[in-house]
Amino acid sequence: MNRVCVDRHNGFLNGLFCDMSVRDIGIKQLWTLKWSKSFRVNGPFTKAGGMDPGAWPDWMRHYKDY
Repeated sequence: MNRVCVDRHNGFLNGLFCDMSVRDIGIKQLWTLKWSKSFRVNGPFTKAGGMDPGAWPDWMRHYKDY
């Protein structure tokens, strides 16, 4: 995902969900969403996975952690 994350919209993206709801998604929140059956929502880039906030790229560090 590091290749496709772009610093636009002040750290948020627009997300459309299967129930047809739309909401803002924090750029770091992308790693906590269930993209597929095998995607780990508590993976290494989440608080639950023990992510060190200093390990994010410089441009992402000031955004909210999830």
